[in-house]
Amino acid sequence: MTDKLQKPEFEAEIYYLTEKEGGKKNPIHSGYRGQFHYGERDWDAPQEFIDKEICNPGESVKVRMQTMSPDYQIGHLYIGKKFEIREGAKIVGKGKITKILRQDFNYWDFDTILKTLDSKIKPYDGDNLTGFKIDFDSHLSTLQNVQSVEIVETGQLDCMVVIFVKLDNKYNTPRFVTDRIIDCWKSNLALSNQLFKVTIDTKMIGDKHLVNRFVLTFVTWSSIFLTGQIIIEE
Repeated sequence: MTDKLQKPEFEAEIYYLTEKEGGKKNPIHSGYRGQFHYGERDWDAPQEFIDKEICNPGESVKVRMQTMSPDYQIGHLYIGKKFEIREGAKIVGKGKITKILRQDFNYWDFDTILKTLDSKIKPYDGDNLTGFKIDFDSHLSTLQNVQSVEIVETGQLDCMVVIFVKLDNKYNTPRFVTDRIIDCWKSNLALSNQLFKVTIDTKMIGDKHLVNRFVLTFVTWSSIFLTGQIIIEE
């Protein structure tokens, strides 16, 4: 029997296409890790079959899945979300999420979160906001390959600050920088309560994937709250 996933994050039902439909010729086994594709991006996510060990093309199977890049899935998934399983550009399966096991994977937006906050929790302003801006500048500016940090107050509750991060020209891959920004947010900047989600677009230059645009959208709160985005773009 295939080893179970250590930390499955969601459950889904997947229909595997027949060879005639453009799918696979051979049976699919539990543990298969075809590309988990949604939002025009591929992600690595091994599957653990729930109700059988083998799925033949033309059949459906219930699965648990665990992504290899969880920080990039947080805040994006929901029950009923459709996705594809691919091998390169070839679609071999079509799936739908049936259960979210890791709660921070659940989709969220500013309007929903702000409505759920206790009315006693007020937005950052004045000296508190100034202090937070200093923290953003000091922590992000020291990251490798960060050239400068610009912080803009918007005056809008649903996105109170936008932090523009400019990179130098020496970084090799988007993950080299973006993983560190995500870790900096979680380790040094977020308050005791926080939600974030990431979107990233890349482009090819030669044989390298480089950042075209990266956005970390966040809300964080204790007795006061802050909303905003950290953005890298050309």
